[in-house]
Amino acid sequence: MVVASGFVEVDGMKNTGKIVGELKKRNMKIDYIETEKVIFLFERESFEDVRTEIDSLKNVEDVRNVHLTYYCFEGDGDEV
Repeated sequence: MVVASGFVEVDGMKNTGKIVGELKKRNMKIDYIETEKVIFLFERESFEDVRTEIDSLKNVEDVRNVHLTYYCFEGDGDEV
């Protein structure tokens, strides 16, 4: 499992609510909203799934850009 965090640059404050709704539809947790920036956290099965999600967000209307700022691989707790 991969946990990832980043932010979306929204094209105009009036579109922030729409983008938040889109992120929530994708099972992303919204950590913070700052005018035209929405900070998110989500989990996916693999890093490739994270990359696919980030790339698809870039194609959402009124998204200026998407930045991945952090990711980590969660183990099952059995690693030494």
